[in-house]
Amino acid sequence: MIPILDERIQQYLEDLEAKRDPIAIEMEKLAEDLDFPIVGPQLGSLLYILTRSMRAKRVLELGSGFGYSALFFAHAVGPSGRVVLTDTDRSNRARAQEFLSRARLEDRIEFRVGDALELLTSLKGAFDIVFNDIDKEEYPFVPDAAAKLLRPDGLLITDNTLWGGRVADPAQLDEATQGVRRYNELLAADTRYTTVLLPLRDGVSVSLLNGPVG
Repeated sequence: MIPILDERIQQYLEDLEAKRDPIAIEMEKLAEDLDFPIVGPQLGSLLYILTRSMRAKRVLELGSGFGYSALFFAHAVGPSGRVVLTDTDRSNRARAQEFLSRARLEDRIEFRVGDALELLTSLKGAFDIVFNDIDKEEYPFVPDAAAKLLRPDGLLITDNTLWGGRVADPAQLDEATQGVRRYNELLAADTRYTTVLLPLRDGVSVSLLNGPVG
């Protein structure tokens, strides 16, 4: 693996973290206990900022786990907003509903159990944001699928796009790494989107579905 950030920089960022929602802290503790991947507080804050800044009201998550990222989205969309969560594990739905209910956000969420790419075929746009955190082998299928559901100038946000630095190592040829690498290459060449890849945590790409200017 190739370090994405110097450990001193990472520690500095963590030391700067503001006081957070106690529900988020509890979810972070559960993730640590279960060795379950979550986006973490820094990326969570970015999701919140992006959602609020574009006044997003409809968010679709592809791969929600037990609802950690949804917590940030649900706070940001406000009382009239909606976050659609997807995950293959029913136990994750139960945990998400319990956490988000305690955060008094249950009326802002809808959880669907099943394969995210299959579930989205039954959904109708337009979503303001699609957040992608599914199995990495399936990443290359997401740009086309998201483009059908996003509104013009909507955002496709994807976690783990540096994948522990493995995407920069030509010797890494496992399916997951190749899936993330191919995804990044597809978005870089896709004229429908304007994309920036940020070296935050494990890498996050933010892609704007280009609408008319002016």
